[in-house]
Amino acid sequence: MGLLCVNCGSPVIALYIQYSPGNIRLTKCAKCKAVADEYIECEMMILLIDLILHKTKAYRHLFFNMPHLNKYELQGLVWKAAFLFLLLDACRQLVLDPSKMHSELSRSPASLLVAVGKLMFSIVLSNVVFFSTLLLATKSFRNKQETSQSRNMEICMAVLFSSYFKIFMTVMMVWDFPSSAVFIIDVFVLSSNAVAVNVVTNATTFKSVGVSFIGHFAKFLIDYM
Repeated sequence: MGLLCVNCGSPVIALYIQYSPGNIRLTKCAKCKAVADEYIECEMMILLIDLILHKTKAYRHLFFNMPHLNKYELQGLVWKAAFLFLLLDACRQLVLDPSKMHSELSRSPASLLVAVGKLMFSIVLSNVVFFSTLLLATKSFRNKQETSQSRNMEICMAVLFSSYFKIFMTVMMVWDFPSSAVFIIDVFVLSSNAVAVNVVTNATTFKSVGVSFIGHFAKFLIDYM
């Protein structure tokens, strides 16, 4: 992923010019003439608020510019995000149906391990279906000249990172919440995923929401089969 203007999404050569340590000047986009990325000088809290508000420029900064600014080891970060994604999905299943594990705790350790194995298998399966459906659905409006493998990686990474609302599942494991709260979180995750798809593929809002809905619906069917 290259550097982008967070306002219009056009590629830029650099986000700032450094004159001396601590003395920088933000560059302007050649297309829209606005500052290419104002988040460079913003506090992290501002970025988090804009992500929660689903501002596309915040997502562009997160996916395209932040990895270059902070020199992240992207592959390792994706694997960690994938592990956390699956773990939070497991929390979701346990919040919706606590009896899945409570009944096994009174039995032998072997039966508990079998129950955990079944739970993780179902979660991995539903997410394989989710990401496969998502990638197949985005193929219809992707640029044919793009490298398919790299674009698939970018879409998967964007969906993983934009599912940050799932972190609230851990809160629901500690405090008592109605199960309807899980579906409210699901709606926020779906909408955030739609913004991420929109930013990475430059698709229309309608297509991005449609693709995200299809992926989540396929996952829902696998979860409740």
